[in-house]
Amino acid sequence: MKRINTAKGPVAASELGNTLMHEHLTIAYPGTATDTLRQGPAFRDMVAICVDRIQELQDGGYSSLVDPCPNDLGRSVELVGEVAARTGFNLIFSTGLYNEAVGGNAYWQVKLATDKNAVQKLADVFTTEIADGVPGSGGLKPGIIKVGTGRGAITNYEKAVLQAAAIASRATGTPITTHTDNELGPEQVRYLTEHGVAADQIVVGHCCGNPDHHYHMEVTGEGAYAGFDQWGIPMQASPGKPDGIRIESLMKLRAAGRLDRVMISHDNVWCMQGEPYDPAFWDDFAAAQTPLHFIRNVAPQLKERGMTDDEMDLLTRQNPLRYFSKE
Repeated sequence: MKRINTAKGPVAASELGNTLMHEHLTIAYPGTATDTLRQGPAFRDMVAICVDRIQELQDGGYSSLVDPCPNDLGRSVELVGEVAARTGFNLIFSTGLYNEAVGGNAYWQVKLATDKNAVQKLADVFTTEIADGVPGSGGLKPGIIKVGTGRGAITNYEKAVLQAAAIASRATGTPITTHTDNELGPEQVRYLTEHGVAADQIVVGHCCGNPDHHYHMEVTGEGAYAGFDQWGIPMQASPGKPDGIRIESLMKLRAAGRLDRVMISHDNVWCMQGEPYDPAFWDDFAAAQTPLHFIRNVAPQLKERGMTDDEMDLLTRQNPLRYFSKE
């Protein structure tokens, strides 16, 4: 069976077991270093926090986690490597770039404007990290590619990043996961598939933040996976009952026979670097971010609605296995 790059080294896809598909050990928005008064937890503190969270997941029956933090959003390969070594957990980290609005795009914007080979050179970064390891990391290799889009339309910069990701995905057999602002998922899938990526190698992030069933059907109808990956997080449509809306959306996909195209996670951020959010807002936000929220609080509600154990296994184990094991 195909072997998957993790922060502890390659593992067989069959070893992944129950997998959370979108969680963050840490993130740092570009510019965090400029706020010299508020830099966030020290590295050793982050290690301790993350080890505790991983132990919670292990006690809850999980054995793998995807941390899709891209290169420009505070990715810490050192952190995922040390946490994986201490816990034995399968931590699949990413290579890639975030969307134009919030990511660290200045360097590649300049390169795209001045270097006709910029897209290929960006693809080379992704491909080399996957094949040879992130420089300076002791050979730790990403197992997934992360890209993102913002609102309204996919920008020219974002198209260049998606194109580079498609080149790297085809060259290495590495799947792609995306960030969305709860829109443009179908457009992402179409653009990536037009550039040679198989739809079943794409997870469209944050689909569950959009309550539109047609949107979910369009993403999954293309053959891609819909990320129901923000359980517990408030959503713009109805902040008071976000999981209730997500449950309704998931049950509609179940009725449509599309549970085999759904990925589950929380989009937790265990260690936020700096202080980009008002502390009162972040404290309320972080209080809901527990790594076992789905299985402890959501799964019982799904089972009350008729979800079977086999269907739960599809969501938490079989779908990630199928996604990662494709040759």
